Amino acid sequence: MRTRPDKWVGMGDWLGTGRVADQLRRYRSFDEARAFVHGLGLKSTVEWREYYTSGKKPDDIPAKPDNTYADAGWAGYGDWLGTRTVAPHLRVYRSFDEARAFVHGLGLKSSAEWFNYCRSGNKPADIPRNPNTAFSDSWAGYGDWLGTGTVATHLREYRSFEEARAFVRSLGLKSQGEWLDYCKSGKKPVDIPVKPYKTYANAGWAGEGDWLGTGRIATHLRKYRSFEQARAFVRGLELKSETEWRNYCKSGQKPDDIPAAPFRIYAEAGWAGMSDWLGTATKPRNVPWRSFGDARAYVHGLKLESLTEWLTYCKSGKKPNDIPSNPQQVYAQLGWAGTADWLGYSSNR
Repeated sequence: MRTRPDKWVGMGDWLGTGRVADQLRRYRSFDEARAFVHGLGLKSTVEWREYYTSGKKPDDIPAKPDNTYADAGWAGYGDWLGTRTVAPHLRVYRSFDEARAFVHGLGLKSSAEWFNYCRSGNKPADIPRNPNTAFSDSWAGYGDWLGTGTVATHLREYRSFEEARAFVRSLGLKSQGEWLDYCKSGKKPVDIPVKPYKTYANAGWAGEGDWLGTGRIATHLRKYRSFEQARAFVRGLELKSETEWRNYCKSGQKPDDIPAAPFRIYAEAGWAGMSDWLGTATKPRNVPWRSFGDARAYVHGLKLESLTEWLTYCKSGKKPNDIPSNPQQVYAQLGWAGTADWLGYSSNR
């Protein structure tokens, strides 16, 4: 029958090998053990591991000091070995104001210079390498940290939209390119944003033309004439082709409330193709288009083999007036499925 000892002190004691269970050993105090380890001159955790597996380590110095002294002074292997490298979450830093004052005295001009300084080995251990993390509650950007006066963009306070726009208009800039050149010149006040379209997106922004004072309003913000009014105006110009329309748009004579890209502005408001826009369509306005199915069936009967053949056919004068030359627009919501389907050939041939 097996018996148990009155006082168990580990398998080493039980077997007579002399080994004492880790949790039952008596170790030196943290300060005494650390002082001993400092004297070894070890430089890394790898050297520490090689040492404690060498058989030279005294029994009262733990192999895993992070466990043994977890609540008795442990501050990382840098502190344990004497290399002064302390685990980041265990470091004690100077206050934000003290650390920032120290960094201001270095005269660094950029975050790049700051990181070079951190790599130099000259940085005190109680000044954090990543101050934005260590001082997250007080952090106001590297300009504030280094003393250059540059505040992080998201923390800056800008002039009101009206004040900023008035300032920019006084510069007499004529284009977005000139605005960007000005921003790069170093002359721009810090309370005027480089990207006003973001800063003032919900506070008055109406496009670069409004911002610079050139009078040009962003396309999506313009107010155009109704489709019928605009088309009537364009037809009065008696332009004969899309090329003539484009040249007219570039001439500078086009009113601002007539869009250069009417197919976008009036896509859901009456747009029926460039020939309808210019008034060159031969189809009488009182003749409706054939249904999509009937029109497609008619075109299938032509046995055209390509888009080029279709366009040539449309120009030939043979096309019935109730078959549109721009079916992709007329039937966009009524069954249009591509040129191959319209002409009646496989798109995979």
